[in-house]
Amino acid sequence: MGRYDENIREVASRTMVLFYLFDKSGSMEGTKIGQVNYAMKDIPKIIKEVADGAPNANIVVAAAMFATDVNWITPKPLTPEEFIAQWHDVQAEGLTCLGAALRSLNEKMSRKAFLGENPMGYLAPGVIILSDGVPTDNWEKSLEELKKNNWFKSATKVAFAVGDDADKNVLAKICGSGESVVSIDDPEKIRQYIKFVTAAVSKTGTTSSTGKSAQEIVNDALKSIDDDTPIVVDIPDIDDSQW
Repeated sequence: MGRYDENIREVASRTMVLFYLFDKSGSMEGTKIGQVNYAMKDIPKIIKEVADGAPNANIVVAAAMFATDVNWITPKPLTPEEFIAQWHDVQAEGLTCLGAALRSLNEKMSRKAFLGENPMGYLAPGVIILSDGVPTDNWEKSLEELKKNNWFKSATKVAFAVGDDADKNVLAKICGSGESVVSIDDPEKIRQYIKFVTAAVSKTGTTSSTGKSAQEIVNDALKSIDDDTPIVVDIPDIDDSQW
């Protein structure tokens, strides 16, 4: 049993969408964007392992990169196999238009877009955000509208604040709590953090707890992170040796 299995039981067969919203502005150039590219190639295997361990749930991926514009890598939520075939490495350039990204997330997180074609219904989504800077547009108005979205309200949210220039307060407001914001001081660790959180959010989101909420369980998992100790993903057959 893994660390997230305590007091957890299976849920009915439905689909969980993992939304990734990652900053690719010019300040992400170099190691930061390179680590993101590496991580996104890893997550399909992690998601598949989680889904195989929860046969009554499906997990699909919706991923967007934002800078001056917002680019959805996925034209629709994709299976792990579809995602790895669709993903292509991205380059860092442009401004940090987080407001535009939140507005786009609000549009996609609806039955008219990414949450409308599953006859079995959906589990609460997961939302994973990463940024290394300060928003350069009106993010407050976009967040105000996004918070009215019932899918977003129920979503398990985690944000990565990369480096000293990342605005942790903004990310905390998006997630609803500073406990859901993970600070990454060393860009070389971006890949392992993304993998760890992907495993935590997807595994927690495809099971049902008799006690704590999915957000509380994930927040507890984030507290266990120790910058001086390698993070090990608690999913079988994931190779952590490269960390």
